Amino acid sequence: MSVSPFHAGELAIQQRVGVREQMAGAGSAGVRDYMPDQHRQFFGELPLFFIGALDGAGQPWATMLVNDAGFISTPDARTLRVDGGMLAGDPLQGQLCMGAHIGGLGLVPTTRRRNRVNGVIAAMDGGRMEVAVTQSFGNCPQYIQDRVQTPVPSVPTPQVLRADALSAQDRELIARADTFFIASANLETEAGRGVDVSHRGGRPGFVRIDDERTLTSPEFVGNFFFNTMGNLLAHPRAGLLFIDFERGDMLHVAVEAEIIWEGAQLRAFAGAEQLLRFHVREVVRNVGALPFRWSAPKPAAQVARTGIWEEADRVLEAAALTSAWRPYTVAEVVRESATVQSFYLEPADGMAVAAHVPGQFISLRAPAGGEAAPRIRSYTLSDAPNGRRYRISVKRDGAVSGWLHDHLAPGARVELLGPGGDFVFEQGTRRPAVLLSAGIGITPMIAMLNGLLVNGSRTRHRHAIHFFHGARNRDEHAFSAHLQAMAEGHRNLNVHIRYSGADGEGSDIANWQSSSGRIDIDWLKAQLPFDDYDFYLCGPAAFMQQMYDGLRGLNVADARIRFEAFGPASVRRDAKPAATAATAAIGAGATAAATAALHAGPPVPVQFAQSGMTAMWDGSADSLLALAEAKGVPAESSCRSGQCGACAVGLVAGEVEYTRACAADIAPGQVLLCSAVPAAGSAAVTLAL
Repeated sequence: MSVSPFHAGELAIQQRVGVREQMAGAGSAGVRDYMPDQHRQFFGELPLFFIGALDGAGQPWATMLVNDAGFISTPDARTLRVDGGMLAGDPLQGQLCMGAHIGGLGLVPTTRRRNRVNGVIAAMDGGRMEVAVTQSFGNCPQYIQDRVQTPVPSVPTPQVLRADALSAQDRELIARADTFFIASANLETEAGRGVDVSHRGGRPGFVRIDDERTLTSPEFVGNFFFNTMGNLLAHPRAGLLFIDFERGDMLHVAVEAEIIWEGAQLRAFAGAEQLLRFHVREVVRNVGALPFRWSAPKPAAQVARTGIWEEADRVLEAAALTSAWRPYTVAEVVRESATVQSFYLEPADGMAVAAHVPGQFISLRAPAGGEAAPRIRSYTLSDAPNGRRYRISVKRDGAVSGWLHDHLAPGARVELLGPGGDFVFEQGTRRPAVLLSAGIGITPMIAMLNGLLVNGSRTRHRHAIHFFHGARNRDEHAFSAHLQAMAEGHRNLNVHIRYSGADGEGSDIANWQSSSGRIDIDWLKAQLPFDDYDFYLCGPAAFMQQMYDGLRGLNVADARIRFEAFGPASVRRDAKPAATAATAAIGAGATAAATAALHAGPPVPVQFAQSGMTAMWDGSADSLLALAEAKGVPAESSCRSGQCGACAVGLVAGEVEYTRACAADIAPGQVLLCSAVPAAGSAAVTLAL
């Protein structure tokens, strides 16, 4: 099209989620003011056609037209002809007229193919109407359930039920629905002016019946056009269509819609980007009207990673249990490499998993090495949340990880605490990202990738993602096949693997490379085009420090380097960390507000008894561990490598306060350096270091 196909509402939402610039290019190119030949052929073969239009009062309605294949035709590329198809009792019956805007959607469930066409009614003759096309574009097959339709011999005279609220039968249909259609309109501006009808799909239970007059539904990742939500910004009325595929009913619901951008319910619903809440205005149920029945569905692959409201409600309940140990059952064990196994863990107490953000970790308590007392280790959750179970991926490296590898088979029980942690991807950033890892440090990076890159081709981060990982050899490279599949499906992902102990080989995938050698700062400089990046680092301590120091030497701002360390010590920063949770170092989990409150007051002298050194606590360090490291005092710390509690030391004198809860059970008289700071009002602190 010669002008942007997007109106002000669509542009506003694209701007809010950070995709406006990208959609101005690739997005606009996909919208035409004519129908391509393949769309014209597609429409001509349909026995069903979905439309959205307004009634005389300006209320949008979504409905389905039904007739013999060929009732949709295209005399030319800019004209769509519809010969009948509207069923008796339809809320749009008698409402369509010349000059009215109409949105059309052709959809074939068995192939999951769909194409859209919007326009204005240019002519009407009895049951025939001709639509002058203003917009035509294809849609991807996401969330469409595969169903086979079968004609019924005869259809009785339908019964039309009208009400201003949902009946018990209506609510039952919506509760088991895996599909609905939504009509919305933009009549406020000339650009993009018109009516739209869109498809929504999910697992049965993805639409919640709050009460007889209220529904709530998630919005999953789509094509970033934001046709529906953009319309709702200025014109919040919408029309919903639910189909009873078994009985042939059509349930039309006229609603007032609101967009929910944040909140606990949104965070608890797996896969949801926003929520739409619908307030019912009118209900029309056309009982048994459809001349088709459909087979049981084959669910779309994308819905497996999305939630339902029953799970979301249980996730909300579980959020209150993150500070308590809970039993979990091993549901599945998958070998990821010669040294790494993934364990899928499901709650054994009848509750749900608590929500987490990719990059966070849980703590695990299990017996190990024949010891009487259980040992506690912390492991990164290596997958994006799905609302049903957790995944941890553990490298065999020590007594505890060896015990997990040898004893955790399906059906085994462990106890978990959490999730928690601050090493997460910055929401809303519009800079390209560099995910840089080595060894088992790949686990939070995989979780972040799985959260950002979804459904085989969609991305929540429409800027470049550079994924660099160092492994000893191919046998020890966890998630190799998964990374290659992601690279094949996502053009904004660029992967480069370095093998230190084997020859690197090329790849047939354009955005996947491998080579021999180690990752160092000179090699990294040679791989990255000039740009302003956000860096995410995870790996052994020496690797982390080398990368951090190298990036700072290149004048990368300290606040742009976020990291999680796997090894005996956290990374020493050369600048005070920025006041954001995402930039916290290993073991430092305090929020800026919490630490600010503890930093108030005069400096506190901290004496390290064994080292004979004294340092002043003035709030410039995140924790006593960071203070010790800044002064060169040796202090053990390996929280994220699975040894929560390793930083415990004796408190000789003074008082401390904690900036967050930790999993370790420590002996009386000890403190955890990674999360402790001098207590407010404390005169001095002495540590046995």
